[in-house]
Amino acid sequence: MILVRHEAVAPLGMAAMELMAITGAPALLDPITPKPGDRVKLAVRQQHDQLILLRIEKLP
Repeated sequence: MILVRHEAVAPLGMAAMELMAITGAPALLDPITPKPGDRVKLAVRQQHDQLILLRIEKLP
């Protein structure tokens, strides 16, 4: 699970948030080794009341 702060996400009907939990498989996270404060680009899918991580990449 990762916690993110984000701007508004209109396609998901979400306002900007300070903290959001996203469920992600370690196989997606291990290659980029995200650390607190890293800027990332995510692709997620909503599944019931959870967001599932599909893709993640670090931004400069």
